[in-house]
Amino acid sequence: MKALFRILIACATIAFIGFMFFSTPKENEPLEGPNASSNIIPKTELEQPEVGAMTRPQSGMSTLIGQGIQVVLEQYGEPARKEPSSFGYEWWVYKTSVSTFFMLGVQNDVVTQVYIAGDKLDATPFKIGQKRDDIYRMTIIDYEVAANVGENIFIFSMSEEDMQTRLLIKFDGLFAQLYIDSETSALQGVRFTDSETLVLHQPYEMIYQGELVSPTPPSSFLQQDINEASTAQLDDLINVTRVHHDLAPLAFDEKLEEVAKLHSEDMKVQNFSGHESPTNGDLKKRLDSQEIAYSNANENLATAYFDAIEAMHGWLNSPEHRKVILNDKYTAVGSGVFLNYYTQIFMEPSKEKDDSEESVEETESDSHSNNSEFSRRYQ
Repeated sequence: MKALFRILIACATIAFIGFMFFSTPKENEPLEGPNASSNIIPKTELEQPEVGAMTRPQSGMSTLIGQGIQVVLEQYGEPARKEPSSFGYEWWVYKTSVSTFFMLGVQNDVVTQVYIAGDKLDATPFKIGQKRDDIYRMTIIDYEVAANVGENIFIFSMSEEDMQTRLLIKFDGLFAQLYIDSETSALQGVRFTDSETLVLHQPYEMIYQGELVSPTPPSSFLQQDINEASTAQLDDLINVTRVHHDLAPLAFDEKLEEVAKLHSEDMKVQNFSGHESPTNGDLKKRLDSQEIAYSNANENLATAYFDAIEAMHGWLNSPEHRKVILNDKYTAVGSGVFLNYYTQIFMEPSKEKDDSEESVEETESDSHSNNSEFSRRYQ
């Protein structure tokens, strides 16, 4: 009898340890963008790279660079949203469908950049979905790319990873950043930009001669609007990314958005980067505080990316964060941005919540990466 009692105690202990281990969130570090460690080095004399520029495309959406907004309005009409940025230009967001999703940077009524993600749009000389090997065959590519703004010279240096996933291509008076999926080698997005906007972004290691071109810091009130704009763009980009990979788009959950926004601000204000807030706790506690019912939840974090486009492509090319983005069990998402801190929370609603929502809909139908994963099961 004593032996049986000891066996039962041992089994209970093992079960308890197992429960504690397997219910602990699996965490990865927040993703840190290349801008966190990029060196910006002034030089008194610079030798520009010998590799020349490619001929500027004569067709396609890159031809919008330098054009006035009247040309844009005649071709595409009014955007779904007009939003401020940290760099002085305004984002025009066109989101009629995933296959025609694009964003324009507009400053002083002139187009300064075009970001193309829709595969039905003309990204000449590139095509969304095009393979990296094909791009290498048709394109002049070098580790160093020079840009001129007035008399000032800027030379960008790409890392080995950049050469595989974030190419910078120089045309006559135009630059293209190519965002490539590291696993499929397919082109996911293209950002065409003029030289001044490229220098403002400082997306790679950079040395320069002359005066550094820098954006004017926004006011605190404008920064709030910029945070909201970046949040909306993350919401757009997550579904563009999922549909590119043959997954269903996610529904936007206002409570999740609030949790995500608070966490991004918390990371900045309290100077930490991680899933567990010193005051608000881990993701489980933060969701519980908003009384959010879920079966599974997950969180991607990032910092030091200069905009939402860069953050989303960074997550996609990080294996652990990619698993979250492309997980088909999640049906809801909430994003939050504060300065350059990015949070995106994914959720599979609980069965109890789904049943409740179905009941409400039937009643009212006549009248409306660093990564942290855990599960809550209802009996």
